Amino acid sequence: MEEPIIKYPFPVKQQVQWGEMDAFNHVNNVTFFRYFETGRVNFLFESGLWQLLTEEGVKIVVAKLECNFAQPLFYPETIEIAAGIKKIGTTSIIVHQRIIHAERGIIAHGDAVIVGTDAATDSKLPWSNILRAAFEKWM
Repeated sequence: MEEPIIKYPFPVKQQVQWGEMDAFNHVNNVTFFRYFETGRVNFLFESGLWQLLTEEGVKIVVAKLECNFAQPLFYPETIEIAAGIKKIGTTSIIVHQRIIHAERGIIAHGDAVIVGTDAATDSKLPWSNILRAAFEKWM
């Protein structure tokens, strides 16, 4: 499966920790979702989107996560975690996340569906024109 062409403007380098390994001597599958979270949160903060969402009264929730595992990962390898916007919907965005090893390439990648909700009512909220334009800037 070919990875989509997406901008990844704020990659994070991170070393695999010993405690992330499982009984099979590779990084446990659950840990990949934590790595993805690191990439998503870093992207939202560094891009200014987190601040803008807050200013607009929008709370975001993760509605769906997926991970395509390509290769195992081991201690003490160093990885690059990155996230970027893949698609903008009416009330959601799809953020693509990837984990790359400098020598071995793609380790894992997957999508997160992020839904905008009204911070006061927790109900789904269509993106404002301001937010839509801000998302488009990063595509």
